[in-house]
Amino acid sequence: MNLLKAARYLGPGVAAAAGLAVLAFAYPSSATAPGAISWANRPVAIPAVKAPVNPGVPACATASLSTRMVRRGIVGFGTYAYIYSARNIGPRTCYVSGTPRVTVAGKSVTQGVNVLNVSAGTLAPGGSATFAITETTRVPCTVKLRNGVTASTAVRAQLKVGPRASRAVSAGTLLTTNCVTVHVTPIGLPLRQPAPDSLSGLRIALALPARIAAGQVLRFAVTITNPTRASVRLSHCPSYEMGLSVAPAKAYKLNCSAARVIGSGQSRTYEMQFAIPANAPAGLAKIGWFLLNPNRTGAGGTITITRL
Repeated sequence: MNLLKAARYLGPGVAAAAGLAVLAFAYPSSATAPGAISWANRPVAIPAVKAPVNPGVPACATASLSTRMVRRGIVGFGTYAYIYSARNIGPRTCYVSGTPRVTVAGKSVTQGVNVLNVSAGTLAPGGSATFAITETTRVPCTVKLRNGVTASTAVRAQLKVGPRASRAVSAGTLLTTNCVTVHVTPIGLPLRQPAPDSLSGLRIALALPARIAAGQVLRFAVTITNPTRASVRLSHCPSYEMGLSVAPAKAYKLNCSAARVIGSGQSRTYEMQFAIPANAPAGLAKIGWFLLNPNRTGAGGTITITRL
């Protein structure tokens, strides 16, 4: 899905702005926020993401990289990540891209969401790239207990990097449970943050229902607040993108007919609609909403999808 690089799922701007509010008011799925500006069904094309181009240097490979786990912990919404640094120990610059081949307990791991928001690029000698092995909880699933404590299993991970990698190296020990799905993210370099624009200082909050049935239209509210000292003009009415982790993203024009300016300290609330696919799986899903400005100013949250 186009949106879900964690960041495109939460948006690069959202990942970088941990202070953004994500509210979960208990609006019924068919209700609208009082006083909100009505939703406008004005779809637009989602901008294509330009893929980096190899400038002609060899691809980085396992033998030229020194890989070690540098930290672990929760990233995004409910994703536990083992984060790795891969340092170029060779004498030449190499091109780092793609997804490492990882096996956990002898089983191949599939590619997951780019929660680290990295991109392919050139890695000079001594420079480091990053990737992660991630764990997400399957819902619904009953976690097995051992003496009243979640039963976890220590497993060894092995990885290969590069198109011609023939020998795997150790990626350390991971803890898993019977309800965990393991993925590996793309390997790459941190994306450069674009220069801020007039929309970058806005704050976004989502007011979501607690749950929605597959096949129904999700109705929720987005509040845009201007905490800066200057008014923000919407003379060129911005577009926005929204989507779920279980559904393709869609983009629309914001309804600017009621207000073309958000004054200093002021807020505007907008009604939103998103059709939940009838075949969407039941369980917890991530939702992202962000403006299509260079910094992807936005917010994310979670919602439970039920089956009728």
